[in-house]
Amino acid sequence: MSIWLILKLVFLFLYLGLNALITFLIVREETPFYTPIYVKKKSEKEGEKETTVNLHDEFDVYTKRDQPINVIKLFIGILTIFWPKFIIAILLTYFFSNNVYKKSKDKNFKMSKEDINSIVNGTKFWTKIFVKVCGGFVDFKRLPDEKVLPVYKKYFGPDYKIDYDGKFCCYISNHTCMYDMSLAMSYLGTGFVAKEAIKKVPIFGKMNIGLHSILVDRSSTGAKKDVLELIADRQKDFMEGKPVMPFTIFPEGTTSSGRHILKFKKGAFNTLLPVKATFIHPNLNNKYHLGCGSTDVGMNFLRSLAQLYFKFEYVELPIMTPNEYMFKNFSHLGKEKWEIYAEVAREIMCELGDFKKSDFGLKDSYRYCSCIEKKALLDRDTYKIE
Repeated sequence: MSIWLILKLVFLFLYLGLNALITFLIVREETPFYTPIYVKKKSEKEGEKETTVNLHDEFDVYTKRDQPINVIKLFIGILTIFWPKFIIAILLTYFFSNNVYKKSKDKNFKMSKEDINSIVNGTKFWTKIFVKVCGGFVDFKRLPDEKVLPVYKKYFGPDYKIDYDGKFCCYISNHTCMYDMSLAMSYLGTGFVAKEAIKKVPIFGKMNIGLHSILVDRSSTGAKKDVLELIADRQKDFMEGKPVMPFTIFPEGTTSSGRHILKFKKGAFNTLLPVKATFIHPNLNNKYHLGCGSTDVGMNFLRSLAQLYFKFEYVELPIMTPNEYMFKNFSHLGKEKWEIYAEVAREIMCELGDFKKSDFGLKDSYRYCSCIEKKALLDRDTYKIE
């Protein structure tokens, strides 16, 4: 047996082994979210007995409802189309992140409007290629005025007029998976409000710094107050037309399955300035559903690369401008003005996007994962993030 044949066999063995390992990791991560887990649930009424429920039905907000993983199809997908997509996507992201980081650093992060426009346009160009390489087909659209106008008039008054091009302070969007950021970058050219830990992630850390993303330290209460001030300052600067990067906030604070919109956090609405909403439908009507719920975002991304293609519907809504009509007629939605504003924004997105509402949040996502691990329904009021 020649040395070349031995090397080829070794390479083939290593290649098959690596693909099998990736398949195993994805299956191990996502299978528990498809497998029925029956647990005991206490009755809310006194005197009634415990009932048996499927754990996933109790956390429908985060549960995947597409077809369970077909291991053979997944392995074949990873063996064939995964690697070309993965390598090209990583190279594109690497060159883009280095470029945008260098532009920002060379200017000492103090940029003119021309510099900002250059980064925004470059972000749109490179990220559209990235989404296509990964297999994403996007239907970016605005809804018909006759559908939008009655909903906006309901919340902002009979004198409301549709406005897409006026002044606003930031974009907001629902959050379903890793591609949400890519869609915002490819069509809006924005940075983000993201968790501070992303700075340590190779490539993506530089990219977010280059895009002037606002980074949140979730472990520090004091840091959260500072972030609210940073968001407010950036919102006011963008509203006034100063040379700052546009940015997108995912006010839910975590990912959902894509069928619900979770309760909004304070950041985007604290200043009571106008916002422009977008929402994403991630392949909901297909056998493979991109909404990752409580599954690992990275594993969800790897699994998507093993699919031949997938689709998004990305919808831009008119600007939402809070006013006295809204505060007076919808005061029951919150104690403070920002709460009323946030709930109205969520109501509008749910009505126009056909989403369900849920008051679950990041803590409940962690609780769901803990429930799966312990195969028991943990009480929401007493559960603490481990």
